[in-house]
Amino acid sequence: MESDIRLGKIFGIEIYISYSWFIIFALVTFALAFGFFPQQFPDHSVGSNVAIGLFSSALFFASLLFHEMSHSLVANRNNIPVKKITLFIFGGMSQMSEEPKDPRAEFKMALAGPASSLFLAGAFLVLFRALLASGITSEYFAAFFWLAQINLMLAIFNLAPGFPLDGGRVLRAAVWSATGDFERATNIAAKGGQVVAFLLIGFGILLFLGGNIGGIWLILIGWFLNQSAVGSFRQVMLQHTLADVSVHNIMSHEVTTVEPDTTLEDLVNHFFLRHRFGRFPVMGGDELMGIVTLHDIKDVPRQDWATVTAGEIIEPIDETMTIGENEPAIKALLKMAGEGAGHLLVINNGHLVGLVTKTDIMGLIRVRGELDL
Repeated sequence: MESDIRLGKIFGIEIYISYSWFIIFALVTFALAFGFFPQQFPDHSVGSNVAIGLFSSALFFASLLFHEMSHSLVANRNNIPVKKITLFIFGGMSQMSEEPKDPRAEFKMALAGPASSLFLAGAFLVLFRALLASGITSEYFAAFFWLAQINLMLAIFNLAPGFPLDGGRVLRAAVWSATGDFERATNIAAKGGQVVAFLLIGFGILLFLGGNIGGIWLILIGWFLNQSAVGSFRQVMLQHTLADVSVHNIMSHEVTTVEPDTTLEDLVNHFFLRHRFGRFPVMGGDELMGIVTLHDIKDVPRQDWATVTAGEIIEPIDETMTIGENEPAIKALLKMAGEGAGHLLVINNGHLVGLVTKTDIMGLIRVRGELDL
């Protein structure tokens, strides 16, 4: 998360862009400004085509965000929490904190994305035709026609029957509904994703050997799909491994806490340098007051560390930092991955009762794997 740029929040969902997004934004803009639009408007200046290219790229990535928002809103309505969407080099990704609880919810969530892209394709086409019929002339109209085409292609591509594409999720929902076996359904959908990936890679190689540099992009997309398909199945196997394990079973009951009157100098020397955590809970007696992090300390001038206390720079506790004692261990692991955290505070009835770390969970997974449990 720290390497991504936060854009804001829509319907309670955090929106981020990865630095890799700027690469694809630049590539799409370049392809439009120096390829597509010069063919449509050979008499236009380079500056004019670049302006239309930027306009089209911005609306294209707004379309991708709309696609992911559709997934996320349907997921949230079906009790599948999605709190973050990230736009990156291969498109967009809604980050779910848990898997769907039934095939019906999976099916609805999966179809929401292609349906939204088909809606946008129709809307841009209607807008394009309406503007032409109005008698108004503008080179920007071509952008709407291109957006109609690209959203249609996006919908069709995402319906390919391979995980993690939307069509792969539809396939998983169908197999899951027919067999009642979530793991088997995920395995079949993931293998479908690998087939789609290898087809893309093969086609990309043929294009590249034929002199079309666009084949490299298909190879990269195929590689990404294959990695995602394999990773998705591994995540399901992790869920199976941790199915009967709760946070209570693996948490540490001894938690290193900080008193509110501890100076920042003591915090650095006796806590951060000694224990190597990035944050510590601040306790006022038996009350959990909040946390203090390395970033909080870095914001205070070095000469003030001897006088400023933890209580003065404390951050309030929010749900991204905590987990319930009786929650599944897999939920804690997914939450840490989603928040980019190495540990979570374990809370029971509003009281701090322990700490669970990613190292704790991964160690258990390693032991169970070696013992085939």
